[in-house]
Amino acid sequence: MYPRSIQRLSALAFGLALLLISQTAIAHPGSLWGIDLSSVVALRDQARIAAYRSAGAPGERLNRVSTIVLDPGHGGDNSGAIGVAGIREKHLTLELAYHLREAIQERYPDVRVVMTRYWDTSLSLPERVHLANLAQADVFLSLHYNAAVHNRAVGYETFYLRPQDVTPEPAPVEEHTDHHDASPIEGARLVGQHDDDLVFIQRDLIRAHQHELSARLAHSVQNGFRGHLDSIDRGVKQANFGVLRGAHMPAVVVEAGFLTHPDEGSRLIERAHRQRVVNALLDAIVNFDAELEHVLDDQP
Repeated sequence: MYPRSIQRLSALAFGLALLLISQTAIAHPGSLWGIDLSSVVALRDQARIAAYRSAGAPGERLNRVSTIVLDPGHGGDNSGAIGVAGIREKHLTLELAYHLREAIQERYPDVRVVMTRYWDTSLSLPERVHLANLAQADVFLSLHYNAAVHNRAVGYETFYLRPQDVTPEPAPVEEHTDHHDASPIEGARLVGQHDDDLVFIQRDLIRAHQHELSARLAHSVQNGFRGHLDSIDRGVKQANFGVLRGAHMPAVVVEAGFLTHPDEGSRLIERAHRQRVVNALLDAIVNFDAELEHVLDDQP
């Protein structure tokens, strides 16, 4: 049982966060009553970790994944799809992100979970990717619900970038004239003169490696859905999605069901269905972490 004072602190922080989220995002939330939402979220994280440790429970750990970025699709002026239940996609993705974040940190208290948006605000696709890169994420999940021009489309699917669209991570600008690039491959750096054949070969290797990891993440997500959702498996696909371009970590777009399907669109707004999606994505992260450890340990 958590100490009463820590429970109260956690509840207070959570209440403040929900209060801020409920406000219309006409300005940066930091200007609302002088309270910065990121500070509230950080306070709640600290309370959660302190409570967990004070209880004497060691907690579960992931081996390779330490930072996860969740991207609730759409937001602000971009409502996304509006389904048969009349609910905007932007609200459903934000709710899903908060519940998934809670589930991850409850099971893995040491894992840092960052969201690209914590409220109903507009955010461009490059900004979402840039935030994930700044956070040095190990995993990037862009959360969405699907839509179609007809009401027959149903099921879940997961997307990752085509290999030619993957961008190797650039190196920070240095004062000297040599050009080296950092790599998603642990401990690897590009070696050679700018524009020589060796650099191009190494870029291709980095791109292929990152593409492989994103493919593994996408299949982990799809397998998680298959184990928890009673719907149609539409498979793993590759596409040149703007929200994935420029990501320096394994990154996928998650489509958790069709808002426009008469039956599935109604189920998607139910709490039980959201929990099944959360469970599927949590399983996907755990399984991908195990795969990631195996892949990286096998590197020469």
